[in-house]
Formats: sequence, structure tokens, C-alpha cells
Amino acid sequence: MERIKKTEIDLQREISFIINTKLKDPRIGFVTVTDVKLSSDYHYLDIFVSIMGDSDKVSQSLEGLRHCDGFIKKNLKERFRLKAMPQLKFIFDKSIDHGIKVTELLENLRKKEE
Repeated sequence: MERIKKTEIDLQREISFIINTKLKDPRIGFVTVTDVKLSSDYHYLDIFVSIMGDSDKVSQSLEGLRHCDGFIKKNLKERFRLKAMPQLKFIFDKSIDHGIKVTELLENLRKKEE
């Protein structure tokens, strides 16, 4: 496994831990880190998150996460020795919502056939 992929896996695990245990911002709801993508020069880190709730809750949680990015970076710096601490970018991952909708549609079709 290449070095960047290993680093991404470790970063995903650590960021998820920080968000769920150390952040105390009331705007941040139930957040799951679904994926991270680290640029090859280690300067940018895209963090894909799934957030439970309506669109208002999603936007509040994203705002809270962006507000806490300095705290997250500080905690990451203590755990990782990177060439440069990457700039964090939180991106709402809609794939889980799409999966739930597809499952609901399939269930409705199955019930209609019965």
C-alpha cells in the first residue's frame, strides 16, 4: 500500500476520533468521516463527512467543523509528523443519503409487488 493511502487511513481514523470525542461545539451534530483525500504534496486534505439531520443541521455542522479546523490541526500535529500540516476542507458526502433513498425505493417496489 502506498504511503499516501496509509496516511489517509490514519488521518481518517484520527480526525473521526477528534470530532467525536474532543470537539465541544454545539453546532456539530452526529458526524461520520466517510473518506479523506490527501494531495500528493501534503498541503490539502479533503475530508468527506456524512451528517445526520436536515439541511439546516448539515450547514450548521459544516460551519462548526470549519470553525474548529485549527483545533483539529493542532491535535493532528501532535500525532503525525507530516512535511506540512495540510489545509483542511470539509465536504458533505451525500452518498449515504442516496443509498438510503435507493433502499427506500426498492422497499416500496417490493411492497407493491406483494
